Amino acid sequence: MSEKLIAGKITFIHHEKNRAVIEYEENGKKKTIQADIDDKAQAKLVIQKIIKKPHRFLVGDHVKFQIKKTGSNGRILYADSIQYQYNTALEILINKAETENKFLGYIKITDHEYFIKEIDTYLFFPLKISAYETAPTEKEIHRPVTFKLENIAKPEKIAASLYNHNYIPEFQEAIQHFKKKAIIDAVVHKITPFGIYLQLIHGKIEAKLTIDEPLAKRIEEQVLLVGSTIRVIIKYLTPEKIVVELG
Repeated sequence: MSEKLIAGKITFIHHEKNRAVIEYEENGKKKTIQADIDDKAQAKLVIQKIIKKPHRFLVGDHVKFQIKKTGSNGRILYADSIQYQYNTALEILINKAETENKFLGYIKITDHEYFIKEIDTYLFFPLKISAYETAPTEKEIHRPVTFKLENIAKPEKIAASLYNHNYIPEFQEAIQHFKKKAIIDAVVHKITPFGIYLQLIHGKIEAKLTIDEPLAKRIEEQVLLVGSTIRVIIKYLTPEKIVVELG
């Protein structure tokens, strides 16, 4: 087959198999072709300097590709060297997110990972679920949920997060301690040259203390050991990061 690049548009993605269907035109006729869109295929193109960085493909992506043959008789055609061009639907969502970052969608599970399918465009976005958040229930999977887009400045890294979070009770308790600036007990879980790793609130919340000179002395004198209890205050709290200091 010719090595020339052909323009097409992704119309369907089988996320479990990392396969896509590309629609293109040939001699005035619409045709479709299968494509492999897994990470290895994109990494290979980066190594070959065909593309600058990997792309996570979405329905509606306009792409360029080459047609290759496979199979014992060479009759099976497939799309190769797929290069992302643009996605009008994604650009519209990003523009909306800059002023009103609130969308409706359905939660989908693929290979034990969570995604959200935007209700109008059918675009899939990885769903960020904090370690302190319980996974969506079966009931939530079958009804629309509100979400926002994150990392909109980097389309290749866009993800979704829910507006309504279902945090574990221990994280809810941590929120209250943070608001009150309360001093709480923490158990030393691990000590390394990089910090003291702590477990708070029944061992469900994790944090790290930077080792300063007084703490280093306590460790050297074996006053502070794994299993020791120390008192701390939560100074910064998000579902992704918790900062504490000695109370």
